[in-house]
Amino acid sequence: MLERERIACDYRKGGVLYCAARYPEQRERLLTHLKHLRSEGLGEDDYRWLDTPALNQQLRVASPYGALYSPHCATLQPARLARGLAQAVERLGVMLYEQSAVLDWQPGVLRTAQGRVRADWIVPAVEGYAASLPPLGRNQLPVQSLIVASEPLPASTWAEIGLARGEAFSEASRQVTYGQRSADDRLVFGARGGYRFGGRLRQDFNLNEAERNLRRYLLGELFPQLRKVRLTHAWGGNLAVARRFRPHMLRDRRNGIALAGGYGGEGVGASNLGGRTLADLILDRETALTAQPWVARDGGLDQLARWEPEPLRWLGYNAIIRSFAYEDRVLADPRSPRWRRRLAERLADLMEGFMR
Repeated sequence: MLERERIACDYRKGGVLYCAARYPEQRERLLTHLKHLRSEGLGEDDYRWLDTPALNQQLRVASPYGALYSPHCATLQPARLARGLAQAVERLGVMLYEQSAVLDWQPGVLRTAQGRVRADWIVPAVEGYAASLPPLGRNQLPVQSLIVASEPLPASTWAEIGLARGEAFSEASRQVTYGQRSADDRLVFGARGGYRFGGRLRQDFNLNEAERNLRRYLLGELFPQLRKVRLTHAWGGNLAVARRFRPHMLRDRRNGIALAGGYGGEGVGASNLGGRTLADLILDRETALTAQPWVARDGGLDQLARWEPEPLRWLGYNAIIRSFAYEDRVLADPRSPRWRRRLAERLADLMEGFMR
């Protein structure tokens, strides 16, 4: 599609590396996950284990314990993709109205500051901004993901790091890290952000010192040669998290609503799947996409799991995140005794269970 529509968005399909790269418990965590993937029928062509020498051929981190590699991942420049897609649909005759914030919506009608728009079907594709359009905020929690980018790195530094084929990577901690090599040779690196009381959206993504320092610390743990690298960019975004982290794609024929969500963190691939599935649902097609277990053909929003009311969800989120931070701090310290490491893991496992 990118070639057909002539969308230049720095697309590179180099796969993804899920690394055990900071402490040995990550290796066991990934091997357990690999067993689960095998039980679901995914074979070597989908996910394969890389031992330390094999990992070093693609990515060289300070403490390599191994990695899971999957070829089913690509990196791209999202702003260029979005602009390219907009131009592609306009060439098909679709009219796009920008700078027209939706103030309210009901079945069959949207209200903006400029006027009302009526339609047989409404697709509220607002993702992390669902909190601004009740009642969607009951089912999707807006959280922030935050990212930094280094100055362009010289070829000698990339020879030390790797990622020659444009692989994406993460390290298997509950900090939810992710990184890639940009087309202009920057290292782009992000980690889990936060949640604001009442589901308030974040508008200012000028990261504060603490937010920058956490990402710099994690980046330096993986690549010590980058501990003092200049971070030239920092930004983030609001994304939606569904209760129990279950994706959903539904068609509410009575109210004329088609909705997809709950796949926060899975990127462009999942949103593409959601869009194609909703198209089939709206056109009343029976396809392989509409037969998937996350699809509700004729159900309303009331069938989606709801988040707990405030202050329970704010208290719960922060308690869970604190347990994750404690676990990471203990496991990253090689001097931590074994009993403390086990306690930190069990506490984090327990707290993570509340999210499911």
